[in-house]
Amino acid sequence: MTVMTYLYISPRDPLIARDGRPFGSGQSNRMRCLDWFYPSVLAGSLRTMVGKSLGYQFDTNQVALLKSIEVAGPLPCRDNRLYAPAPLDCVIQRDPDRAIALRPAPLKDGEGTNLPEPGLQPCQMPRDVEEGFKPGTGPPFWRMDRIADWLADTDGRSCSVPPRVPLDAGNTDYLDPVRDQRVHVALDAATGAAREHMLFTSEGIVLPEGVGISARVKAPDGNAQALSGLDALHSFGGERRIARFQVTDHSQIWSCPEKVRQALKGGNFVRMILATPAVFAGGWKPGWLDEHLEGSPPGCRLRLRLMGACVDRWRPVSGWSLEPPRGPKAIRRLAPAGSVYFFKVTDGETTDSLASLWLESVCDEEQARRDGFGLTLWGVWSPHQEG
Repeated sequence: MTVMTYLYISPRDPLIARDGRPFGSGQSNRMRCLDWFYPSVLAGSLRTMVGKSLGYQFDTNQVALLKSIEVAGPLPCRDNRLYAPAPLDCVIQRDPDRAIALRPAPLKDGEGTNLPEPGLQPCQMPRDVEEGFKPGTGPPFWRMDRIADWLADTDGRSCSVPPRVPLDAGNTDYLDPVRDQRVHVALDAATGAAREHMLFTSEGIVLPEGVGISARVKAPDGNAQALSGLDALHSFGGERRIARFQVTDHSQIWSCPEKVRQALKGGNFVRMILATPAVFAGGWKPGWLDEHLEGSPPGCRLRLRLMGACVDRWRPVSGWSLEPPRGPKAIRRLAPAGSVYFFKVTDGETTDSLASLWLESVCDEEQARRDGFGLTLWGVWSPHQEG
């Protein structure tokens, strides 16, 4: 039996989410920061806190028990509302402001691509977009109701346009965390004085006032007692920066919005957006897709065929393993958050079952799913109409 718990994490200081580039003595003196925290940062911090509170010695059996805790997140949260990464199928036009939806489209005579699979269609803008169009920029996170509007809109023509960044102070529909850079000096352990020529910099993520991090945790009975009524300080991310972990009632904001649930009923074309980076056997491509680009996501019997995808460059994730044998972890390639996969339903009369996969993981490996990689948001789409 597992117990579901929702946590709200409030950073006390700017939090550090280091990327995998070298940092330290004899290497780089600049600590570089990711755009957002990987799920493994949350999973490692939470499981360590649970193990300490239960007095674990972190032997092999106890580590296996801790790794069975299912963690979902981290996602930004403000005023009991979740935020998710901006979807990559939304291209923003400025002057005049317009949100343009990318959609898979078949090639015309004489056209070709270098896409990795022969059955894929390139994702293109509508034909009515003016020649010489240049995309604008927008905030990296959208509030979940804005995401729901985008996912329920098949062609993207009726959705509001994300504003320019930096955001106005009163804008809560979107989120744009800022970076905090600090210069430090190394200290001599014997004298406590600064060491000459030993400067280094760190970079952290600063969340706006009133913004925290939300997480969903499924823990077996043996570990769940450590989360009951939790309200504690614990390190989160690099350099042991401190955050407050509190149990809260966030069950409603983690469920599929009704607008999306209704839109999914009976649709033949569905979209999958990655709310957190995903670990797939095929790199950018889910391992549950066969050689014909067809398959069913974990926990769903609906059979889907991949038509196209908007996927940014792969992101590296590594780290340092405290399990024997200790040492650096091998680098894995992640499909980045915000990536969009376009499917056509090939078997199944309704797509309503996809609502049950809202913010559930679709990674191929069970441990990656437990760690919170590959959380998904589902919606509908329609091919561009030729004008």
